[in-house]
Amino acid sequence: MLRLLLPACLLAGPPVLVAQSPSMQLITIARSQIAAHDLDSAEITLGAALERAAYTMDSVWVYIWYGVVQHLRGRDDVTQASFRRALTLHPNPGADSLEKISRAVAELYDRESRAIRVRSPRDVDQPAGWRSGLVFVYPLELRSRRVAGHALVRAIVDTLGHVVERSIEVLETPDSAFVVPLTRMMASATFHPARVRGRPVQSWVSYQFNLTPPNPGNPVRLVDAAREQLRITNVDSALALLHQALDSGSGATPGIRVYALLVQGIAWQARHSDSLAAISFNTALGSYRELTAGGVDLAPFLRRLADSVRLSRLTPQRE
Repeated sequence: MLRLLLPACLLAGPPVLVAQSPSMQLITIARSQIAAHDLDSAEITLGAALERAAYTMDSVWVYIWYGVVQHLRGRDDVTQASFRRALTLHPNPGADSLEKISRAVAELYDRESRAIRVRSPRDVDQPAGWRSGLVFVYPLELRSRRVAGHALVRAIVDTLGHVVERSIEVLETPDSAFVVPLTRMMASATFHPARVRGRPVQSWVSYQFNLTPPNPGNPVRLVDAAREQLRITNVDSALALLHQALDSGSGATPGIRVYALLVQGIAWQARHSDSLAAISFNTALGSYRELTAGGVDLAPFLRRLADSVRLSRLTPQRE
């Protein structure tokens, strides 16, 4: 039954503009040989066509028809590999008529096509949809400057709904420091894949984000959280929290800033950055003296912390 279907569909040439090339003439001969079920001659002819291929599409059609020959021989693993090579050279050669040869060979081609070809949103029946992903982490260095604006990101989503990481492109951003966190967020995202005729396909997705600096949060809680991070020796996290607490938009009072600077000095000491620790301590203790001289009644825990820092700086360190 399969052989009866071949002649009618094989007489129709592939939809290309280079049919006059020697390679395409040989492909036409090979199609006639396939129609006659002379598969050995068809393989030889297709080999000659590949050697004479002057254009990419010549090679594409050689691989497609070679895949058909191997399917007729019952070697579908070779068929898939041949289709894959064709689609790597051109992701959409227009070989949809393979279903006229057999549904099985069309299925093999479609499977490889869906794994390689990347559709645009307008070429799918159902576009890819965001399912889940990491929360965008706003860069600390941009919070104090209150940098905001729009970012445009695009990427390829595969048939399983995962982002192809090498495809991620940040096309627009108000600051280059946003590129890394935007890329990380997209790389971690999962999607409902796009579909064509109910089947998942690879597709491009594009998203525009409105980037706005987050509210720093309660500055006292941030400093308390930083002290807890220092207790478990997570110095980097502590410094990040203190950076937020000392942000100009945090609403920290002068007393709270003294608290944050003292803890920041302790954090820099833990990092063995004595010069940075000295800057934090000197700034904190200078502000502390100004506040107490002005009659400000600071919390007892803050007075104890300031006294502890002063005492530690006066006590000689043992070698």
